[in-house]
Amino acid sequence: MYKLYKKDNYTVMHFRFDSITEYITFLKSNPIRSDVFPNPDSIESPYSFTQTHSLEEAMNLCQFGYHKDFDKFTELKMKLEKYVKMSSKKNKQYNDYIGYVPDVKAYLEGNPLSMLNKSTHQRKKIDIYMNTGYSSETPLSAIFNRGAIVLNLVEILENLGYSVDFHLFIMAENSQQIHLSEYILKKETERVNPQKLYFPLCHPSWSRRLYFRLVEATKDVDACWAIGYGYPCKAITIKKILETKPNDIIIPTIEELNMHGIDIIDDANNLFDYVNQSSDKEFILQRIKK
Repeated sequence: MYKLYKKDNYTVMHFRFDSITEYITFLKSNPIRSDVFPNPDSIESPYSFTQTHSLEEAMNLCQFGYHKDFDKFTELKMKLEKYVKMSSKKNKQYNDYIGYVPDVKAYLEGNPLSMLNKSTHQRKKIDIYMNTGYSSETPLSAIFNRGAIVLNLVEILENLGYSVDFHLFIMAENSQQIHLSEYILKKETERVNPQKLYFPLCHPSWSRRLYFRLVEATKDVDACWAIGYGYPCKAITIKKILETKPNDIIIPTIEELNMHGIDIIDDANNLFDYVNQSSDKEFILQRIKK
């Protein structure tokens, strides 16, 4: 569940939780390090910042269900399913000993590679890594938009026949320490459950109460974490620490995605642009026209 190790000049404090129940049980049973966090934000943060009145309320919503504004999520899903299209990358043509059509010019020149063949992309499994943390200045609307767009994207990919391994985590850094918590809330063989993932992806208390509480209970954090609880790691750090592959999709900070929480279609297009430019995969997410 927890291990401490060195990697890429960082000291990594690494948690792994296999279910929401396991996560909430850990938060309830491990005390706050009052020497580092005399005024814990998980308890004292206001409603305007967290959208919950208490840590207990946040735990209950996470464990037993959160449904506020779920109708907006459903509306967004319908809109994205209507407009999102994916284009396959063109197959590359090359000369080979065997193929689907002869290359007359190569044959006349005596080239043994006298057939034209095509490379095909047969990868049906997609790994998506999403850092569900965000900075203290991130607006609530941008948190909702990013979560709803990514959750809909996973569903759309699955409906198109892809097997999606959806890796949820929060990774923050502070003074050469990295705090990493992984949450196994969807397995590759499982279909995505929107109601199960709605709170972790779309509600600010997932990070601003529950994750804060996890940091407060971590035995190896330095005193510097008491101010700000660290900074969300950018994509370049995520790739190094998690050792992701070039064709994996990384969903980093809201700022890196250039999302603002004003217009959800604009936010979706900015996220699609980032995904298209940052990973080598077999499809291209086409921008949505208003």
